[in-house]
Amino acid sequence: MRRCANLLSALGQTVAYGSTYTVHTQAEPAAPDAHGVQGVVGMTYDTPGYSGPAAGIVLAAPVGEGCEGQVVRVAPYQRACPDVVALLPAGSVQAGMLSGVPLYTLGGNQGQALLVASGGACVVVTVAQGKDVR
Repeated sequence: MRRCANLLSALGQTVAYGSTYTVHTQAEPAAPDAHGVQGVVGMTYDTPGYSGPAAGIVLAAPVGEGCEGQVVRVAPYQRACPDVVALLPAGSVQAGMLSGVPLYTLGGNQGQALLVASGGACVVVTVAQGKDVR
């Protein structure tokens, strides 16, 4: 897992920033540098914007001479989605609706977020990608 280790680490730090976390990593045992690696992350946040559990997935795979990866974070906020919009990074804008679910492009080139209403709560699904080019 050396080939994409730097990217996997950077994406992992991104998905778990501000939390305490535990991660379970999976890679191809016979040839880890030739295949993708996956990390499943359980997190607990205690920040002014969010306190509670969250989950994440980090993926990194060799592509050409470098690596590409993605992160997904799921955080259930105990407040309505319109209230959560104010917590998105500065510069975030609504990019559209996907089957009635608001999609935001996050400010600071931090990816995208879907705000899924669930009763009076809002489940925020954040996605982003990264690249390690050599």
